[in-house]
Amino acid sequence: MMISFPHQLLHALCALQHDRAGRGIALDTRALLVVWSYQESDHEPGSRARQFFDSALRNYPHIECLFLSRHERRFALSPYRKLTSRANWIRKALGISGSERLSFYYAHDASADHTAQAFMQALQAEKNICYGDAPGFLYPSTKPVRTPLPLGLRWLKELFWFSRIGDVTPWLAAESAMIAVDFGEWEKECGLPLPVVIPDAIFNRTLAALKAAFPEIANFERYLSKQPNNANKAILILSNFTNSKLTSQNDELALYKAICRANLKPGDHIYIKKHAGTSQAFMGKLLVTLEEYCAAAFPSELEHIPIELFTKLHHCCEIISVSSASALFSRIPGARTKHALTQEHINRYFNPAYRNYMISANSRILQKSPSSE
Repeated sequence: MMISFPHQLLHALCALQHDRAGRGIALDTRALLVVWSYQESDHEPGSRARQFFDSALRNYPHIECLFLSRHERRFALSPYRKLTSRANWIRKALGISGSERLSFYYAHDASADHTAQAFMQALQAEKNICYGDAPGFLYPSTKPVRTPLPLGLRWLKELFWFSRIGDVTPWLAAESAMIAVDFGEWEKECGLPLPVVIPDAIFNRTLAALKAAFPEIANFERYLSKQPNNANKAILILSNFTNSKLTSQNDELALYKAICRANLKPGDHIYIKKHAGTSQAFMGKLLVTLEEYCAAAFPSELEHIPIELFTKLHHCCEIISVSSASALFSRIPGARTKHALTQEHINRYFNPAYRNYMISANSRILQKSPSSE
């Protein structure tokens, strides 16, 4: 299994179990989870990301976690290297001879670095399975094609990135796609596998096992439940709009301010759960932007834990979200969220080139989100 962010672990484990059950493979068969984070600092010894995976996998002794070093992440698997070179390194590092009967699981998220493709080329697995939950994200099943561009900096950049994958043939893709939430976005013509929704039994069992690995979650939920009933409390779940180039930092800050003004009153308590890609600098600016509220970030020991593991927050707080986490909460019995991102927000705060995409994706999330109203 290849994984980049802590929030992908729930989906990866669910996909592993469901795939094995369907193929008659013992659930406790040995598996290797390789962590390749987009944050180089996550690969440092003692990082929060390392601590998360060490704790989370205690209930899964058959899964070995290989956390690549920062040096390996930066050089051997650098996206600046040719994909074939990365594949050769993976094959040697994992001791792949070519005679093994392997399956490979990787996140749906389409990414320009093509690290998942490097692993597929290295492993030459019998079956490739992708997993995930967000709309508009299925990993492309065909090799990227260069688009005609006028000579210039963008043309040079595209020429360079295409040269990284130019000698890869054949391009490999998943035969199965396993998802937590069915957004109904699959199209037959796209050449992607028909998504399979993870059964409730597997999802809920895995969610409970992961939550149990972090007793600090239950402690925080108990703390919030004991706060005075006259104190209005809300959890604001962020997305990663600025880093995804969907909007500017100033517009994303203005978006959260508008959402809070529409859903809360001055002086209300807000606990902000940042996205995996949210920087501390952005969090600092957001807290200043929301100064009319009693706003605070999640406690530092909890900020790296995926929000879906906090299964009882809805009992004591209003949950306000702008991300696909809104829909993921639909899998938690009794959970309620307020998906606060609207088409008006998208038209006002998002870059024109991405508005149609965002409106479509947001509509799918709204259709699947349990409402708090």
